[in-house]
Amino acid sequence: MPDTATHFQQYGMKKHDARRLHYDLRLGWNGVLKSWAIPLGPSERTGERREAIQVEDHRREYLSFEGVIAKGKYGAGTIMFWDIGMWRPLSECADVDASLRNGYLRFTLRGEKLKGIWILKRRPDKLQNEEKTIWDLVKEPDSFARNGHPGDILEEAPNSVSSGRSLEEIYRHWDKPPRKPKSDGTLFDMQISVAR
Repeated sequence: MPDTATHFQQYGMKKHDARRLHYDLRLGWNGVLKSWAIPLGPSERTGERREAIQVEDHRREYLSFEGVIAKGKYGAGTIMFWDIGMWRPLSECADVDASLRNGYLRFTLRGEKLKGIWILKRRPDKLQNEEKTIWDLVKEPDSFARNGHPGDILEEAPNSVSSGRSLEEIYRHWDKPPRKPKSDGTLFDMQISVAR
C-alpha cells in the first residue's frame, strides 16, 4: 500500500549563490527532502510559471543549514535559509509518490514567507532537457496570491528567516560564531556538517 500524506511535512526554501543565484525548494517526504532548483525564485502571482529543475533528494539534516560550502564541494557557494514552514499535498495528490511519478503535485504551503496553494507540474517530454527533469512551479489563485498587487516577495523579504542576514553577511561572517537565531526552536540550532 503506498504511503499517503494526511498531515503537514517539513518545507524549506534556500537562497543559494552558487555558479548563479537560484532558490532551492525542499519538501520533506519519506525521510528525505524532495528537491528542485528554481533559477528565478518563486512567484506569488497566479499562473506565472517558474522553471523548477528536479535535483537529487537531500538528507533532512540539510534543511536548516545556512552558511558557506567551500569551492570544489558539491553545491559550493553561500546558502541562505530563506523560508521555513510546513507543506501538505491536497487530497487529490495525497499519494505523493504516485503524484511525483505522474508529474503533478498540488500542495499547500505554510511558510513564514510563502503561503497558500501551489502546483509542481512536470513539463512534457518534448520540453525536457536530456540531463535534467524540468517542472514548473505555479501559484494558484487564493488569498495569498499577488494578483494585481505591487511588489515581489523576493525583493521585499530578501534575508534569512533564521539569522536575518543577507547573502553577503552570511559569507562575511561565516568563520565567526553565529549570533543567536531569531527562533527559539531547535530547528535553527542545528550545527551540521556540509560534507557529502
